[in-house]
Amino acid sequence: MRRYFILYVILLATGYPVSAQTTTTEPNVTSPNIPSPSREPIQEPKPSPPPTWSDGFSAGAFVRFRPEMKYNFDFNRNTNDNVDFTGQKIQFFVQKEFTKDIIAKVTFQDSRLWGAEKGSLTGIATANDGTRQSTDVREAYIESKNNFSLPLHVQAGRQILRYGDERLVGSLDWTNVGRSFDGLRFKWEDKFFSSHLFVTSVSERHSDIAGNTTNFGVKSQYNTYLDCPYNGTKVCTPKIDAQRQELGDSYFTGFYNTLKPSDYLHIDLYYLGLQKEYLRTNNSLVLTTGEVGNPNTRAGRWDVLHTYGIRVTNKTQAGKKALQAIDYSFEYATQTGTTGRNMTPKWDFFQTNVSLLDPLTNTTYQQNLYREKERYKTFAFGADIGYTISKVRMGVAYDVGSGDPNRTDGSIASFQNLFHTNHFFYGMADQVSWVNMKSKSINLSYATESYGTFRIDYFAIEKHKLQDSWYDLVGNAKSGASTESISNNQYDVSQVLTENGTGNNRPVSLLGRSLFREVDVKYNLPYKNILIEGGYSMIFAGDAIQNKVNDRTVNANVYTNQFSKTAQFAYLMVTSQF
Repeated sequence: MRRYFILYVILLATGYPVSAQTTTTEPNVTSPNIPSPSREPIQEPKPSPPPTWSDGFSAGAFVRFRPEMKYNFDFNRNTNDNVDFTGQKIQFFVQKEFTKDIIAKVTFQDSRLWGAEKGSLTGIATANDGTRQSTDVREAYIESKNNFSLPLHVQAGRQILRYGDERLVGSLDWTNVGRSFDGLRFKWEDKFFSSHLFVTSVSERHSDIAGNTTNFGVKSQYNTYLDCPYNGTKVCTPKIDAQRQELGDSYFTGFYNTLKPSDYLHIDLYYLGLQKEYLRTNNSLVLTTGEVGNPNTRAGRWDVLHTYGIRVTNKTQAGKKALQAIDYSFEYATQTGTTGRNMTPKWDFFQTNVSLLDPLTNTTYQQNLYREKERYKTFAFGADIGYTISKVRMGVAYDVGSGDPNRTDGSIASFQNLFHTNHFFYGMADQVSWVNMKSKSINLSYATESYGTFRIDYFAIEKHKLQDSWYDLVGNAKSGASTESISNNQYDVSQVLTENGTGNNRPVSLLGRSLFREVDVKYNLPYKNILIEGGYSMIFAGDAIQNKVNDRTVNANVYTNQFSKTAQFAYLMVTSQF
């Protein structure tokens, strides 16, 4: 009996169907109500298909074209500087995720102006026949994520850098080409903290042995180009590209950190370094680099610029949106370093110079007995505050970039705008950069769900220092376009009766402050798979420009009323991304 009971328990434990009516006297008889047990064949798991090249592969494209018109940007009615053209940008990218942590991406870009190349006069060639430099690689990098089981990512190759509001480091995608950097970047990405450390090469003066040549450094021959005044009033003169010839190896480095205590506050702390080596362009003992005869140049030395900054914002969401009705962003940056030049000290009022002989060229030059290093001492500040009610946002902004009241002393006080994207901050017409300027602006925008977004801005822009120049979008001084006083000419009231009057060193009492006022109107409309955007700007020149165009320091017999106060800018842009 005990043996049958044990057998019964074992059968139940193994799942074998056993009749409850089985008795000890008839162990081999199955109840007629219980079917006989049956066994189904075991299904073997199917093997996973082998990976294919398309796994983790993605591709996309971007097409944009934009007609633009610029009218009277020199504010002179006697010159014809009107400009109109159509720019086109096409991008195609491929990306491969080899694993979830290893990614490679390549973006090809073609950028051109319609009708700017040789063209097809016979009808048997393409429209870009004879193109010079239109197609290039915008991005080409490999990224390794989560190294050492930490949120540490490494990205190497050609890549786009965007930080903060892009006031100092940005992609510059508004332009027809944009900006990329060749280098290495380490990224730590955590929920409450982000830190990026990067090293990029801005210029390389050496060529390799395989035929890849550089466009920088001392060479035996440089192609000449025609230097033509922007207003077309003077003859074009042939020049060599001395700027590239004198520039050697240069590097752009950065350490950008973002503290993210909450979705309502982010704090950026950063350091940006730009180091540029300058080379001799001849074998003379006098170090000259495009400034022949001036021994105070920086050839053979390094220009080292350090930028330190902080940014505080609550625009923490995608598209730089805030979770609150009030949004804000504040940024402050200061710069130090040395330019590589040795200057006459500011305290040497008597200009203690001696004549020296260059034994190689057998020429004499003036050398001051006392020298000091030329240093950077600059700052910049930007503030943007807005308030949103439903679909309407009202905003105000204030920006200042320091200027230099005396460009002949031992310091550079004009802020260096580095690799910015300024199109969104100081006027849609891109007439100024974050250098020697003060900008006050107000804006109003209305965003709809189906009918696009409308925005209007008003800017009042003036000089930070009256003596300094007006600086264009890329930070180059527009010498001769506004009133200036290079050496801070405080007391001289003489008026040199020449074509340019007292030129760019006129008395401070004759300098203007206001650069221009600008009104911008912009509207964008999404339509199916494209975005249509149009903009129009009216620019009204101030006294700093008017007093230069109508130069009252020239002889009355030469003076004429050439000033035309209004300039205009307009564009229509069509973009498709897929």
